[in-house]
Amino acid sequence: MLSKTRLQEIIGKRIRTIREDKGYSQEELAERAGVYRTYVGHVEVGKYMPSAYTLYKFSKALGVKAVELLPF
Repeated sequence: MLSKTRLQEIIGKRIRTIREDKGYSQEELAERAGVYRTYVGHVEVGKYMPSAYTLYKFSKALGVKAVELLPF
């Protein structure tokens, strides 16, 4: 079983990787998802755990299924 900290890191890394692959800045992702840029940065480095609704917003903003952000 993953620790909460490790899960946060994995989700953040996946969001960052997909964002960079799409050529989006943190600012652009934040605008598309309706969150603050600093929040995107904190999620990407594993400092914050996004809620299920925020994961949904990130997935829509990135054009992927929410499940792709989770380590299954």
